[in-house]
Amino acid sequence: MAPNRKLSNEEVSALIEGLNTGEIAAGSGKTPEVEYKPFQLGNEDASLLGDLHTLRLINERFGRQVRNVLLPMLRFVPRITTMPPESKRFDEHMRTVDAFTSQSIARADTLKSPILVRIPPRLISILVNTFFGGKGDCNITRQTEFTPTEERILQVVVEGALRTLEDCWREVYPVNFEFMGSETNPAFTSFVEAQEIVVVNSFVVQLPFSKPATIDIVYPRQGLKQIATILRSKIQHTTDGRDMQWAQRLYDALMQVPLNFIPRIAEPNIRLGELMTIKEGMIVEIPAFDKVQIYVEGEALFDATIGERDGKIAVRITG
Repeated sequence: MAPNRKLSNEEVSALIEGLNTGEIAAGSGKTPEVEYKPFQLGNEDASLLGDLHTLRLINERFGRQVRNVLLPMLRFVPRITTMPPESKRFDEHMRTVDAFTSQSIARADTLKSPILVRIPPRLISILVNTFFGGKGDCNITRQTEFTPTEERILQVVVEGALRTLEDCWREVYPVNFEFMGSETNPAFTSFVEAQEIVVVNSFVVQLPFSKPATIDIVYPRQGLKQIATILRSKIQHTTDGRDMQWAQRLYDALMQVPLNFIPRIAEPNIRLGELMTIKEGMIVEIPAFDKVQIYVEGEALFDATIGERDGKIAVRITG
């Protein structure tokens, strides 16, 4: 085997000069039996993230928990089927979206990217119908905008979905989702560039009186790329389960608990015979302690000395 060495500066100069003068034909150094695969910059392989095992688990949790968001309006617990995550170009995904649909954009702080929550208008109409006592099998007419009632129901569903999504991500990678805005025309949705790869997560809501409705949550691939190792892992990180917000509230409540703070200044001794002769107006001498013990709820916690401050009896903590 010929030794693998770098060309010297003189050899490189000679090659360049030969190419410029035409003495060396372009492509003459290419090995004919080698096949070359064309590569387009910016067109990344969508399979680099792997099977996204952890993201599948997050979606499974979301599919179970988001039923509680729909329950108050549907009046029953719906069955939700979680579909596997699918990676595709954003423009290819948008070709499958209806011309009128609800698209809400939220910012994911730790992922440093937005997410897209898409809810079909048919599901919103069904939620409004069942919320006001209907059976849900309403006729869905072609719409161009949501009514104020549908807007309010949509807001409740989106906010509940984002809070549920935070809970599902918390065990894997804490993420806070902040609602930014919504759009009903996909052509006006400002999410990512058309050529960018996105990960589409679909949740099919099964309805007994109507066709299934699909809720989509779309992540930019670039946002998930930074935690690709976590999303590919089949071993889940478990936390200690502590709720720091609840712990802080408990601490603040404990700090407001009132306690009995009693300085024991003296303990006079008296004989039983003298006690039997005590009457109103009699004076009993009480010798004060040099050191005062302070009791909190019956427990001696501090030593102090007795004194005076601002004309009132006071004690100074000494230990």
